[in-house]
Amino acid sequence: MKVLGLFSGIGGFELGLQRAGFSIEAVCEIESHCRDVLRKRFDCDLHPDVTRLNIAKREFDVICGGFPCQDISIAGKNKGLLGGEKSSLWREFLRVIKDGEPKYAVIENVSAFLGRGLEIALQDLAEVGYDATYTTFDTKYFGLPQRRRRVYILAVRDGIKENTEIFEFNERDTEAHREKVGAISKSFKWDFTQERRVEDRFAFFTRQRSDQFAEIGLSGTLAKRDFKSYTDLVVRDGLARRVTPSERLLLQGFPVDWWDGCGLTDTQKFTCNGMSVPVVEHIGGLINEYHKTTV
Repeated sequence: MKVLGLFSGIGGFELGLQRAGFSIEAVCEIESHCRDVLRKRFDCDLHPDVTRLNIAKREFDVICGGFPCQDISIAGKNKGLLGGEKSSLWREFLRVIKDGEPKYAVIENVSAFLGRGLEIALQDLAEVGYDATYTTFDTKYFGLPQRRRRVYILAVRDGIKENTEIFEFNERDTEAHREKVGAISKSFKWDFTQERRVEDRFAFFTRQRSDQFAEIGLSGTLAKRDFKSYTDLVVRDGLARRVTPSERLLLQGFPVDWWDGCGLTDTQKFTCNGMSVPVVEHIGGLINEYHKTTV
């Protein structure tokens, strides 16, 4: 299936769907240094501004993206979905979906979205012809040591088949699944070396307040503002240091060489943010399974 990515950042959504077998045909990103990464990593059309993006009907099978969260997130100003300049770009996202009529649309935002605009977005999607289901996924349950709880909406044109749970809610409610998730949740010690030797394990310390850090065994949620402050420290061999840009890539599930040849500064690397690749790959797999039942 052909994919258009919006608000693409450095391509987490696109890489995850690509790994799930989708074809990345076009991306849209306003930040120039992020476009440098997208240009290097994807052989596709590259658009700089969603407000000027126009596409043909049925040109893409999937439109995906995580629109700006600054006006929704707990760390932001809580202006809501339509009250702020950034998050109101949802209207542009919706316009592109309406015009393009893809079979599927995948939308991501922070967990605060559940109470700060989700119902509006679901109603908007219904008004342009889409049934939608939504869930929350946390990156720490997908093999990566980062707390990152995000809301994902999957919208399907012309309706979701009756008695279908694309996000496998029933399966996730079984005792066996709960035991599996519990085991993963406790497996927080991690290292980024290929061999994953015991002596090379990291210990994550996350800022609690001011200069106080507490060891919790996994990274806090990565954020763009991290380049300004020490949100997370890593302790290794008795020495404390900040999480490096390369480690931030790995905490999101990107290859460690994702930025190679792109000319980004360390500050730019810290401000690159977005999807956790394994989570999106999982969602892509769920879409594939559902799609098999509709063709």
